Amino acid sequence: MSDTGPVAAYTIRRHAARPHRTRGQHRRSWAAELSPLLEGTQRRYNAVVGSAVAGASIVALAASTGLPSDEERAPQSQAVADIAALAAEAGASQAESEGAAQDAALPANADEADAPVEAERSSPVAPQAPQIKWTPMLDEVTVTSLFGQRWGRSHNGIDLGAATGDPVYAAYPGTIKHAGWESGFGNLVIIDHGDGVETYYAHNSEIKVREGDRVDAGDRIALAGNTGFSFGSHVHFEVHVDGRPVEPLDYLAGVGLELR
Repeated sequence: MSDTGPVAAYTIRRHAARPHRTRGQHRRSWAAELSPLLEGTQRRYNAVVGSAVAGASIVALAASTGLPSDEERAPQSQAVADIAALAAEAGASQAESEGAAQDAALPANADEADAPVEAERSSPVAPQAPQIKWTPMLDEVTVTSLFGQRWGRSHNGIDLGAATGDPVYAAYPGTIKHAGWESGFGNLVIIDHGDGVETYYAHNSEIKVREGDRVDAGDRIALAGNTGFSFGSHVHFEVHVDGRPVEPLDYLAGVGLELR
């Protein structure tokens, strides 16, 4: 013990309980993570440099066989430069190919990747204009009497001049609704064309169809005559729409058949 008092006792302790075991591990972990990137870069660098060196070696060996003139050296130097440029382009192309492969592995847009692809649909049948047309009911049409009042009563159709036995044709496709005698009409044929439209053919000498028959435009349905209330051989023609007679010439002109 000294004059200054008791000396405190200090315990000398080491800096770490497990020295030399964990030091440097963080450096090794970073090096392990960067190793693949460094190795890929090193491989591309080695490929570029190796290609350039190989090309230069080939040119040098070819040049060692003789001493070229100044004019010959210029193409050789250009060849070395071209080989080096090709090697550099090869290295760049390799790097671009690797990057493109990584980009192709991921969709550019998640919505586009998930969206279903709709096949374009097309029909092999092209739309065409209607081919059915209204046709004249006689080979030669001559209007002899018009629609309207006549002799104090309503004349619901038109009269067409015809000789007995002249063929009478259906003006439009339809179904025979009536084929027989009908009071003042004499031998009458009625055709139902659908959509509320019907046509009448009266005063026939002979009927060539039966009820329920299907006829097309231009089919012969009767022979002209002078039956019923008639003062001479002719064809009485009417057009009914929804059960009521309409002016035949105006109606036919509206559907493309002009008889005036």
